[in-house]
Amino acid sequence: MFKNLTLTFFACFLISSGAIAQETWSLEKCVRYALEENINIQRAALGVQTNELNLKGNRMSRLPNLSASGSAGYQFGRTIDPVSNEFNSLSIGANSFGVNAGVTVYNGNRIRNSIKQSQYDVLAAREDLAQTKNDISLLIAQSYLNVLFAEEQLAAAIKRRVLSESQLEQVDKLIQAGARPKNDRLEILATIARNEQAIIGQENAVTTGLLNLKNLLQLDPGTDIKLEKPQNVIIDSSENPDVLALDELYKTSLSNQPFVRADENRYKSAELGKSIANSGRLPRLTAFGGLSTNFSTRARRLDGTFEIINVSQPAFIDGNPPTPITLILPQTIPGLEDNPYFNQLNENFGQNIGLSLNVPIYSNHQNLINIERAELNMVNAQYTAEINKQNLKNDIQTAIANARTAKRTLQAAEITQQASSAAFENSEKQFQLGTINTFEYATSRNNLDQAEIDLIIAKYDYLFKLKVLDFYQGKTLGLK
Repeated sequence: MFKNLTLTFFACFLISSGAIAQETWSLEKCVRYALEENINIQRAALGVQTNELNLKGNRMSRLPNLSASGSAGYQFGRTIDPVSNEFNSLSIGANSFGVNAGVTVYNGNRIRNSIKQSQYDVLAAREDLAQTKNDISLLIAQSYLNVLFAEEQLAAAIKRRVLSESQLEQVDKLIQAGARPKNDRLEILATIARNEQAIIGQENAVTTGLLNLKNLLQLDPGTDIKLEKPQNVIIDSSENPDVLALDELYKTSLSNQPFVRADENRYKSAELGKSIANSGRLPRLTAFGGLSTNFSTRARRLDGTFEIINVSQPAFIDGNPPTPITLILPQTIPGLEDNPYFNQLNENFGQNIGLSLNVPIYSNHQNLINIERAELNMVNAQYTAEINKQNLKNDIQTAIANARTAKRTLQAAEITQQASSAAFENSEKQFQLGTINTFEYATSRNNLDQAEIDLIIAKYDYLFKLKVLDFYQGKTLGLK
């Protein structure tokens, strides 16, 4: 939120050389350009994009997850054959593949609440962006008016120098005519020197003011721009701060200041944060499924059969003495060969599906701590919103008081300038008649110069104070 708004009449940036084609910029053009180019605004826009990505991620968490895996290796020593699942001491090459999927069926509404929370975070970020635009717009208006103020001061200083030079010519004529002593021209020369100093100072003020404005606009310091100066910079009498009521303006500002809505959305987000933390105490149900297959270099397959003759140990037939005989027994043996790679993948192909239920019982108090932390976030969001609203009310009250004071200061400065101008006209006539000396004439002139400076300051100060009130009323900043 833009706070402690004051009219800064002098900037502190160094002059940079170089210029390109000059352009005329109105206040409205400066504001529009800054809204597109200012880095602070662009950073706020990145915040919006970040929160939108978070929202997208939370929405996508509703979808199933799917992963694929594969492995290949070589085993030796006493190991388990991955195909037969038997121990052996042979060297074995193995290869396996798998695809697994899972989806959350229920997790205490964590996903749904996370989506809602992200939506509020996006809304808050968008309001922050709008508030940043408002603040930058007001800074642009302040800097713009500073330049106009310095330019008007410069024009007044040049005018005073021209007048002083004219007065010097008049004094020289009077000196030549013997109506004035030669020392009278010294005071006029000192005045001209002061006029030159004032011109140099105001030229620097114009240059540094433009540099400050260019910095807010993200323009190259060498860019030569000219500010559009309205015919009448003082807004008409309908802009009267005396008729503004604090409660009415505060109510209006609550509806148009983006930071108020941002605080509301952050509090709603914090409320959902407590629900999300509470979901850690609830059961979680997930569904899963998978496909798998594998290959082993030690796997074999049947390749026909063949017979062998098995000669048994000698036997004896009962008799006296026993008669030895030899038994010849045929045996069928299966033929085995290496099982081809793709054949094994096909034969070992398996599937699985199921449900998994996780019921939290004790989590080192982490769930309770998360809930308490979420509650503190809610309280903090509420306090922040209340503080910001109170600061807004105080700022509005200060802005109204400042505008009323600036109006009265301007009225007094106008009267002072008019009186000083009349007094100087009278002093000028008396000086030409020789009834007052050069010191009295210079004093009258200095009083008029100071009155004109005070009038310029009061005019632009009052104008900026009115712009601040427009800001709180949600009006578009401009000088038309």
